[in-house]
Amino acid sequence: MLLKLLKYDFRAMWKQFSLIWGAALVLALINRFTLYGRIHLVGENASNMIVLTFGSVLAAMFVIAIMFVVRRFSKGLLGDEGYLMHTLPVHPWQLVLSKLICGVVAWVGCGVVAVLSPAFMLPWNLPDLLQISLWSDIFRGIMKHPDMLILMAEFCLVILSVIVLLIAVIYLALSIGHMVSRHRNLVGVAAFIGLYILLVNLYDRVFSYKVVRPLLDMTTANAYGSMLTAVAAMLIPAAAFLAVTCWILEHKLNLE
Repeated sequence: MLLKLLKYDFRAMWKQFSLIWGAALVLALINRFTLYGRIHLVGENASNMIVLTFGSVLAAMFVIAIMFVVRRFSKGLLGDEGYLMHTLPVHPWQLVLSKLICGVVAWVGCGVVAVLSPAFMLPWNLPDLLQISLWSDIFRGIMKHPDMLILMAEFCLVILSVIVLLIAVIYLALSIGHMVSRHRNLVGVAAFIGLYILLVNLYDRVFSYKVVRPLLDMTTANAYGSMLTAVAAMLIPAAAFLAVTCWILEHKLNLE
């Protein structure tokens, strides 16, 4: 059943992000030819306008990503669609997990597009990029330093854990706001700020204890331990927030 929920959520995600992801990549290609092309088809003012539009699309993309996470959870589980979703033969944690996975993928997709778009704007020489010798040299260089692959993988895990924690805070804040009868949005915003302050104080207190400090020194003696410690520090409170969110959905849900 979780796969069916994911299919439903991914379909909604694709409808919302396919246009803006495509627009960002197309504008990046247009900027590449207007900025570095030998023949300028547009004037300087038009070129500057295209660059400004490209930057606006990238900024709007991440704003839409935040709104997507908020709306999919609020409308799908706490709003009108909640009447249907909560009648399905699934547990609340499956509903939350489906929204969480979809939200993480949406954020990762925005990040990939944000990285690829400027790369498309660079004056790459396509025939050079298609040479097999170039990619074989890159592969041999990577194989000489296999530790870099591990570091890159752990860095990606850190980024994913940060996204998971952010979405978990948003979900719990929305759930807390839903528990009141009036001014739910305002309470949700206040809960988000309160949870953020709680996390900051929690990290400050836990990592300052004399018992924890030697353990941190041991795990952060190298880059591998440091990144894995960061991942654990993000995922543990995220799991706690998601557990509370599921408990609220199961015991305190009020769709009236």
